[in-house]
Amino acid sequence: MDRRFFLAASAAMFAAPAFAQNESIDRLNTYLTNLRSATTTFRQENADGTEFTGTFYLKKPGRMRFEYNAPSDSLVVSDGRTLAIFDAKSNVSPQRYPQRRTPLSLLSLDDIDVTNSIFVRRIEERDGRAYMTMYDPEKPRNGQMVMIFEIEPEMRLVEWILTDKSGLETHVYLDELQTGQALGSRLFNISWNVTDFESRHGG
Repeated sequence: MDRRFFLAASAAMFAAPAFAQNESIDRLNTYLTNLRSATTTFRQENADGTEFTGTFYLKKPGRMRFEYNAPSDSLVVSDGRTLAIFDAKSNVSPQRYPQRRTPLSLLSLDDIDVTNSIFVRRIEERDGRAYMTMYDPEKPRNGQMVMIFEIEPEMRLVEWILTDKSGLETHVYLDELQTGQALGSRLFNISWNVTDFESRHGG
């Protein structure tokens, strides 16, 4: 599993943050704050031409899950404190990172103000979409992440683009989010997922 998926940053954008008009900011904040739980399928296009599919789960506060389909069978789980990356091709324990240092963790916050986020660098509107550029200010050479939202007829997260420090891009396309679902806590329990993942992959 490639770490650039989550450790997004930007070495090129050192100008003062630039934001779209206040109405768009308000709509983004309202949309992201009200997104309490969600599931959707996704398609990931990698820079080397490979593609993977899977399912994304969100449960606030703090919890996210990316469940990849075969042939990848990888898994990413965050429990509000730690983000764990499980690799089906490896026999070692999952790689773990502080969740608060990952720009994507913005999605899982309870109350969101994108203009106050340490990760958000730029918000722009063009061609009926809002583009929110993010990076980790403590690791500004790792790359960047751009979240893309459809604006009309209503705000909707549809894609993000991850650019690594070499300039290679990974695109993640989201299908329509299904919201308001009851999601079990076990989906986001890292210890339980370690046992389950190992049992399914011969660990």
